[in-house]
Amino acid sequence: MGTSVFAQTIIIPTLSVSETYDSNVFYTPKTLLGPGFKAEDFLTTVTPQINMAHAGSQINGSLSVGASIAKYVNNPSLDYTGINTAGQLDLKRWASSFSPRISSLSVRGTYQFTPSLSGFGATTGGGLGTGYGATGISSPIDTGLITNRVSMHNMNVGITGGYDLSRNTLLTASYSYSRLTFGNQSGGVNNQLFGTDGHTTTTALATRVSPTDTVGTTATMSHYVQEGASGGGSGSFTTISGMATWGKLWTQKLSSSIGGGGIFTLPIESTVPGQSIKSQFAPTGTVSMTYSSFSEGLRAAGSAPGPFDNLPRLAGSLASGGVIAPGAFTTSMSYNFSIFPSYALGVGPMKTHIIGVNASGGITSKLTAQAGLNYSHGSMSTPVSSFDTLGATAGASYLLGPVLVNLTYNWLYFSNSFVQTAQAQSEYAFSKKMVMLSLSYAFTSQSFFRMGGLGSFASPSSSEGITVPSDAGAGSGTSGAGVLKKE
Repeated sequence: MGTSVFAQTIIIPTLSVSETYDSNVFYTPKTLLGPGFKAEDFLTTVTPQINMAHAGSQINGSLSVGASIAKYVNNPSLDYTGINTAGQLDLKRWASSFSPRISSLSVRGTYQFTPSLSGFGATTGGGLGTGYGATGISSPIDTGLITNRVSMHNMNVGITGGYDLSRNTLLTASYSYSRLTFGNQSGGVNNQLFGTDGHTTTTALATRVSPTDTVGTTATMSHYVQEGASGGGSGSFTTISGMATWGKLWTQKLSSSIGGGGIFTLPIESTVPGQSIKSQFAPTGTVSMTYSSFSEGLRAAGSAPGPFDNLPRLAGSLASGGVIAPGAFTTSMSYNFSIFPSYALGVGPMKTHIIGVNASGGITSKLTAQAGLNYSHGSMSTPVSSFDTLGATAGASYLLGPVLVNLTYNWLYFSNSFVQTAQAQSEYAFSKKMVMLSLSYAFTSQSFFRMGGLGSFASPSSSEGITVPSDAGAGSGTSGAGVLKKE
């Protein structure tokens, strides 16, 4: 295949305005709020965002930069401007010039500043809310652990590469670095929080043993360094895990994956008083199943991976989305158990179970409904503590001309307990609900929300340029129609 000398750059500004009722803006039991703080509030959020994608002869890239400007009615001191940015570089074509066996090479990074993060993190929930999203773990905030309202800086960078050992066997390797730090707390409650730096390397081997079956192994090593945001000691620990995996395509619409193995935690180095944890071993596993009525339709529509598809969904940003073709729907269930760092209950490793059930479907040509439910349970041995988080979301999206209208209801419950003494145990629990109405507009001539939002702009697979799906909604089964102009 010849290399194209053409390049294409896409710039899509987007704007979202939302009105939200929040029953607990401080993520705190109301009985613990300080004088003058009101748990309930109404807020107006304006989210401008610029989305850029570039397709060159050797390198493709994408970048999303946005801000969330929030104004509160009852607590004006909480007014803030948050920042979201995410970018990636696809270096596959450049790398394949050195070896045709290199199947992928990409670099990605995100940065987020926010006064609070929901349970299950921003990278899984996105703009759809607390209960919506998969259970993939990309940072400590995705484990379901919640802290009180506190300013956070969350950064993730990583590199991933793939190499074809044979026609049916793929070797992949990745490295990622994450940093989570905390600033000012509000609401009259000051919890001990631990900034967390994480280094993770992963190597995976996958072999297709039949047209519908893939088996593989994955080895991961993670090292975490933690330090109390306001003193309280510091610590570090390392985990080494191995897992065997099996992926199955049961039908063109139904797929599943399962993995199981073990994770070994090396002895913890800690300056926290009373904390001394020896090496330990625990089983680890993951299960997922997805049924999608429009799997074939998406392929027929030419919906190849787009330049924005692999960008994490950031809270407050206008994430990939849009309306689904009428009658089309998708459902997914997932479970994950492993060991991740705690950043609120104490320094050190935490065993975490995460379950997710999510669904979306097209009701009419303009109306799409979504629902999701996530549950997480985590526990630590030193200090003895545990938490439970339950999040649920129900929402609908309606395309009103060029504007996408979203109505979303979120409910969240969080509870944690920790042993103070041999005879005393402390409980900390709260719930919150949010009702949000948002209007989103994309400054582009394309039928943006009918084609699936940011994910609709496909990466070029040849020298012919960038193919764009037609105005029909995803799952319509129609062929792509548009080709953007080349430079």
